[in-house]
Amino acid sequence: MRPCLANESGGVSDTVDSQKESRRMSRRKKAKVEYREMEEKYSQLLDEEDVSDTSEKSKAGGTATPESVLTPVPEPIKKEILLPPEQPSANATTIAVNANAVTAEKYEEVEPDSEQDDPTGLEGAAFQSRLPFDKMIAPEAAAFPDVAQGPPQTLKVFLYIRNRLLQLWLDNPKQQLLFENALPQVEPPYNSDGPLVMRVHGFLERHGFINFGIFKRLKSLPAKKQGKVIVIGAGIAGLAAAQQMQQFGMEVVVLEARDRVGGRIATFRKSNYIADLGAMVVTGLGGNPVTVLSKQINMELHKIRQKCPLYESNGNTVPKDKDEMVEREFNRLLEATSYLSHQLDFNYAGGRPVSLGQALEWVIKLQEKNVKEKQVQHWKAVIALQERLQTNQHRMLALREKIEELSKQYKEQCESKGPRDVTQEFVFRSKLRDLNNSCREWDQLSEQQKEIEDKLQELEASPPSDVYLSSRDRQILDWHFANLEFANATPLTNLSLKHWDQDDDFEFTGSHLTGRINQTDS
Repeated sequence: MRPCLANESGGVSDTVDSQKESRRMSRRKKAKVEYREMEEKYSQLLDEEDVSDTSEKSKAGGTATPESVLTPVPEPIKKEILLPPEQPSANATTIAVNANAVTAEKYEEVEPDSEQDDPTGLEGAAFQSRLPFDKMIAPEAAAFPDVAQGPPQTLKVFLYIRNRLLQLWLDNPKQQLLFENALPQVEPPYNSDGPLVMRVHGFLERHGFINFGIFKRLKSLPAKKQGKVIVIGAGIAGLAAAQQMQQFGMEVVVLEARDRVGGRIATFRKSNYIADLGAMVVTGLGGNPVTVLSKQINMELHKIRQKCPLYESNGNTVPKDKDEMVEREFNRLLEATSYLSHQLDFNYAGGRPVSLGQALEWVIKLQEKNVKEKQVQHWKAVIALQERLQTNQHRMLALREKIEELSKQYKEQCESKGPRDVTQEFVFRSKLRDLNNSCREWDQLSEQQKEIEDKLQELEASPPSDVYLSSRDRQILDWHFANLEFANATPLTNLSLKHWDQDDDFEFTGSHLTGRINQTDS
């Protein structure tokens, strides 16, 4: 089975431009965290603050503001907290839904190393933590109203402290990041406000941005537990939640109905062989917390083999041109469903939401109908040419009889002996003129006949396809559908046409990998 990681979108009809031909490549979009409501609210607060600052300055006649009494920012550090240029999305050309276009992605023989495009430094720390580098998110604004409503310089200080703490944690995720150890590593003048650094550290720890996973604690947990919690389900989410609450000093009990933990993360073992039944692929490390976990447990990650041929039932590989042709059509079908949903707003039928599976089958039927219509147009064109040829031949037949009659009369005039009077000469020359005109008309009809016959031969030599997809093509297309179902962990009939790929903006960047644990730290 090929590794697949779902998503992308588009339109099939000729009126819809094809989006990406390179869907076989694992080009994941940069993880992007957007809080539109927060941005609007925050922009409004900044505007109000600017207005109030201006009015206060004019009234006070130059009285010092909170911003003016802050310690000046050294130039090297100031450069680091400047707003970064916007990074273009790796999938920016995808249509409407590729806003997750998760399409089922096959891996091409040539794959760009997208990790090189990920940001580094403080910006990289925020990116890896799934946070915007240059702005607050809604929970931060709620926890730090003094910063959110304060002057822009206060916000810059907050963002630097937050990003620096994230960087310190990511540099050494095997050891607990304590406030006492972090404060000296925050560069001046940002470490001058110890209480703010402590608040930011507590916020990041409380929300699981730092000190999560499997790491060495430097400060022991209190002997007295601070509450009891029952976690239902020992899947990865339940285990992670239980681990985190244990780190917070709570007494945790995990309940699991099955005789094993892991949930959908499962491994099949038989003799000396093992096979992962779920969660065997790490879908990129950019912005992925699995990056931290892999470092904590010394997990060796390997890029998934890029060459993944398809095999037919007879054991032969599917020809490359056939494979690429069907895959292009698969992507066009997804693009068509996206066009229906996001451009035509066709998301309900009979008062019920349309599924992706329904839309795909409907588009396929429309394509089959289009093939039959092209067949009808083809045979209509053939019939029209045949009728023209028949009319042309009837004219040539009548003209031939006329030419034979004129030729006979002309020969009789030529064979007559004796001088011809004026009337006879006129008749003689008239016959010759009519004969010449008829011969020229015959030549024109002959050329028309050849032209019509050539067009007929061309149409008959390249008839349109009898079917939209042959049984062999449909079998390959069904593999892509099954691959998409595998990537989404559900049949296509259960996926919403409008929302099935809504998580594209939050996908991780980088190559897809699989791992092997060499050693686990205690």
